[in-house]
Amino acid sequence: MGDCGLISKEEKSRVESITLKQTFEEQCPIYISYGMTYDEFWNKDPYRVKYYREAALLKLERTDEECWMQGVYVYDALCRVSPILHAFSKSGTKPLPYAEKPYVVNTDITKTKEEKKKDKEKEKENAILSARVQFDHWMNATNKHFDKEKEG
Repeated sequence: MGDCGLISKEEKSRVESITLKQTFEEQCPIYISYGMTYDEFWNKDPYRVKYYREAALLKLERTDEECWMQGVYVYDALCRVSPILHAFSKSGTKPLPYAEKPYVVNTDITKTKEEKKKDKEKEKENAILSARVQFDHWMNATNKHFDKEKEG
């Protein structure tokens, strides 16, 4: 007869016992790298780790966007200069002029109150249009179903 799901002595010896303290000790350097102090991690409100983790993710996203934007600038510059880099370009070929102003990323930070209001209105209009389309689909399908019943 089986052991009803109990762990044998051999399996128990293979199971690694990890204490809560060991878990916290492993996490401490991670949160210190996020900018949390040793004292904050061990002695202050434990909910702070959540905010440090979220802040670290936001910082990573921002850095990623900045790197992506830098790539956009480099790509644009290379595209503008590419006419003179062509091996068979005619003499006197000039590169396209460099961008006159930086690209503006339209994020929630740079949007004005009016732009945010317009965005909300557009979202509302889109939701209404989507509901109308779905209702029209349903109505047409229902009408076809009843038309078939009348005929047959």
